[in-house]
Amino acid sequence: MTPFIAASGGWLLMISLVISLCAQMTGLISGYWAGVPIWIAAALFIPYIKPAQKKQIVLLLVIGLAGLIYGMSHGADMLYVRKALEANQNVVTMLIGVGFLRIFAVQSVRSGETLPQGKSALLRTLFGTHLFGSVLNMSSVIIVGDKIAAQGRLSTTQGLVLLRAFAACAFWSPFFASMGLALISAPGAQLSTLVAYGIPVALVALGLSAWHIWRQPDSDSLAGYPVTLYSLWMPALLAVIVISAHELFPHVSVLSLVTLTAITFTAGWLLLKKGKPGVRIARNHINVGIASSCGEVVLFAAAAMLASGVAATLMALDIQLAPAHFGAFEACITVLVLIVLAMTGMHPVTSVVLAGSILAPSVSDPNLLGMTLLMGWSLGITLSPFSGIQLSIQSRYAVGTKALLNANWRYIGMMYLVCSAMIVWYSL
Repeated sequence: MTPFIAASGGWLLMISLVISLCAQMTGLISGYWAGVPIWIAAALFIPYIKPAQKKQIVLLLVIGLAGLIYGMSHGADMLYVRKALEANQNVVTMLIGVGFLRIFAVQSVRSGETLPQGKSALLRTLFGTHLFGSVLNMSSVIIVGDKIAAQGRLSTTQGLVLLRAFAACAFWSPFFASMGLALISAPGAQLSTLVAYGIPVALVALGLSAWHIWRQPDSDSLAGYPVTLYSLWMPALLAVIVISAHELFPHVSVLSLVTLTAITFTAGWLLLKKGKPGVRIARNHINVGIASSCGEVVLFAAAAMLASGVAATLMALDIQLAPAHFGAFEACITVLVLIVLAMTGMHPVTSVVLAGSILAPSVSDPNLLGMTLLMGWSLGITLSPFSGIQLSIQSRYAVGTKALLNANWRYIGMMYLVCSAMIVWYSL
């Protein structure tokens, strides 16, 4: 990607972020206007996306646009055009806002540390990376993985630590794209409820992973990440701020609160710790760093087009694909379907948006749907060799695809039972 395209896309997405926050905080402008600069940035980014992802994105755009044109020509509401124009702007701007936290993470990494070794070090890495990931998303995997990889190629066990720690964040983290799309795809779902039921599931997932890692024959000799209390204060603080702010300002979107918190924290930290050079660091991130999320930005925009097109077509044809009632049984089946779709290579953004648009008419409890989508997202990216996190671990650290699959399928079976039990418990 050329510096001009990267900088242009970065500033366009910053404009979108400002418009989105203004729309949420003041109500003086419609939120869908924030989607306009996103679509322009997406058009700039498309030529530079990986070929495999580009094919999926083009397919989503073509199907979505065709469905939207058909629906509008057969009496569908203009609402669907506005939804397509929005380009999932709340999630995209959250992605951009949270991306600024990478500045803090990278600037705070201490060099020259000796890496701890053994089972306890791997377990500390598992839980520490989970807390990092709950706020920093994929950046946490790269920061931790690169530090460990500096001493040699990662083993399957170390790759498993990174994968499981990251994927478990999708059960509950307000800073994760999974939560953003779940709240959008299940209108009316409450962050506090999803977090309250998601954290226990994540703890079980981490506990099972810890037991699995402890039993690996090579775990005594492997290096972990030097996790300290100093390194964990930031994710814990930000999570508390967002959840507390949501309770105080329930009318403000959780995604906007996450975006505002991330931006404010990074700006304050840069000014206090770096002074004037901090402005240069932030500007460099806009010019260069934001473009590193180009694949996700275009995918979220394409998913918005697909969801709008499918919904418009279903309305025009008066087709109801949703079951008569969405209860515990239907939720458990939906989680299983989402896992299967992930194994086909479908991105969770696409499958979650589709599931939400299809099931919405029969949902009486949006929290149940939101919980279901989060569970399907987490289990899907853990098992599928085609998920973004797995592809990153496979390509960046040369961890074998087959080895990860063999290590994960029993875990997914157990976690599916855990998720089903939680769904039933919630539905009682």
